Amino acid sequence: MKKLLLNSFVAGAALAGMAGCAQIKKPPAQAKAVPAGLRFDQVGRVTLYVGEPCASQIMFDFHDAGSTVWLAAPMWKTKTLTEAANKNQRVHVSGKWRRGGQSNCSYVEVTIAELMR
Repeated sequence: MKKLLLNSFVAGAALAGMAGCAQIKKPPAQAKAVPAGLRFDQVGRVTLYVGEPCASQIMFDFHDAGSTVWLAAPMWKTKTLTEAANKNQRVHVSGKWRRGGQSNCSYVEVTIAELMR
């Protein structure tokens, strides 16, 4: 019994040590804050957001020619964006710029998300 308990403890410690060494991906930095209310309408690729967002709604990174934009989408658009992210497909995204709680936090509230064929 003691040997089983000791082996479980050693295995748990090893797993905890490996988890502590895992690299954490940093979220991409946005170039500038954009005024709230402006329209956004572009085609690009999306990925699932990695990191802690400045607003709880942010779930995706939108990538186009050299820049990254944070996206927040309602449930019915999240399915389309998740599919595009998983399949690395281009997507047409429209919406409005919004501000998060922090001064440097700008994101797009998605109103249209269409997969490009």
